[in-house]
Amino acid sequence: MRDDCINWIKVQGLRDAGNITRMVLEFGMTSLDVRDILTPGHMVKVDNHKNKVLIIINSCSFEHDDHLSTEHIAIFVKDNLLITFTETDEPLFENVENALLSNVMNVRQQSSSILLGFILNSLLADLIDSASRMERMLEKIEDILLQNHYSQKSLGHKIQQCRHVYLIIRKNSHPLRSEFGTLLTSIKGVTAQEDMYLFEELSDQLEFIIQTTYNSESILNSLVDLYASNNDMRANVIMERLTVVATLFIPITFLVGVWGMNFDYMPELHTKYGYLLAWVAILLTVAITWGYMKRKKWF
Repeated sequence: MRDDCINWIKVQGLRDAGNITRMVLEFGMTSLDVRDILTPGHMVKVDNHKNKVLIIINSCSFEHDDHLSTEHIAIFVKDNLLITFTETDEPLFENVENALLSNVMNVRQQSSSILLGFILNSLLADLIDSASRMERMLEKIEDILLQNHYSQKSLGHKIQQCRHVYLIIRKNSHPLRSEFGTLLTSIKGVTAQEDMYLFEELSDQLEFIIQTTYNSESILNSLVDLYASNNDMRANVIMERLTVVATLFIPITFLVGVWGMNFDYMPELHTKYGYLLAWVAILLTVAITWGYMKRKKWF
């Protein structure tokens, strides 16, 4: 999409490395920049080379099955030229294109840094949505854990999934905050002072994302501790029940052991109602043991 003031070149898909390499070298980028552009999942960074800026960033968005997808994006800015490189052919900047078509804030007559602000705003909006959704997922899991009625295996999988999402969002947001100062320094010379509020707003959005990840980290750590504590409590309940059963059988085992010695002069062996009396003794012993443990509140 081109305008008299702004030239925006969109490169979708990084499959043709040869053509991409020739193009980026033609616009004054280095071979190291080419490597950063063609490396999916590269760490967030901002390179400022005199009159040109290269931004490596990764977008995050949730799919329908609560799976977090990422997109490797490179943005090159030089004078009134802006080039975006996206890993796939997905339309990531539809809202920015609509803003250009509608000429929001007279963007088509502004510098390329304003268009850069629109693009970064779109990417940070996706990060905010992802971070907020992750936080809601963690809060929902926390409610389930507090109820203590859940499938241990499925909930453990959900906690691990949320931890994976948290690590991805943190990887793509925290380095951006440290690199944001470099970005502000590079655009101050080419952006009017009255337009700098757009990037100040981006800084506020980034701080919101960082704060959300900190909150999510705290919740996640609490969830892991609560999950482990609940599992320990379940194990203790099971051991308590097994202990009660074993305790009930201890006196029964003693009686059976005594009557199983088979001495010739054991009077119980020749008693007419010896079998019935043995059962009465066993049941009475169990009842007394059960009542004693119940009175002592051992279970």
